[in-house]
Amino acid sequence: MAVIDLEGVIRIYHVGDIEVQALAGVDLRIESGEFVALMGASGPGKSTMLNILGCLDRPSSGRYRFEGVDVAERSEPELARLRSERIGFVFQSFNLLARTTAVENVALPLFYAANGPANRSERRARAWKALASLGLAARELNTPSQLSGGQQQRVAIARALINVPGVIRG
Repeated sequence: MAVIDLEGVIRIYHVGDIEVQALAGVDLRIESGEFVALMGASGPGKSTMLNILGCLDRPSSGRYRFEGVDVAERSEPELARLRSERIGFVFQSFNLLARTTAVENVALPLFYAANGPANRSERRARAWKALASLGLAARELNTPSQLSGGQQQRVAIARALINVPGVIRG
């Protein structure tokens, strides 16, 4: 079964009286374990595609199945749980919480995951292990302002991986 399966996905935005077609009939199938990169010039719909794949936006038409589940049939709370548990996000600007330590930033998705560890010490231990795997064990108590750009990016990657997602969206 494909992790991601798009069939004829179209996304249209309305800006006043103007209709902008960001995606025009996209078909895409990504199997488990595949690595896929979207590349291209500014404006052809890469961000729109990633927002749909990450369940942050919905197609105007067409079908999107994530791990065999038709995303259109899911409520917003169900999509939020799917994003929290099955999709890891690494944002371009990292979106780390400024007053929060690296280990707390990484542990945050565990707090929101329905099947995540209930106690704080287990969340911190898992987050520390994720940081350590990326060479940041000694930086666990640093806030983002105390980290270099590359270190901040690795904290964001650790956070994206903490729930062992089926998909990582960058």
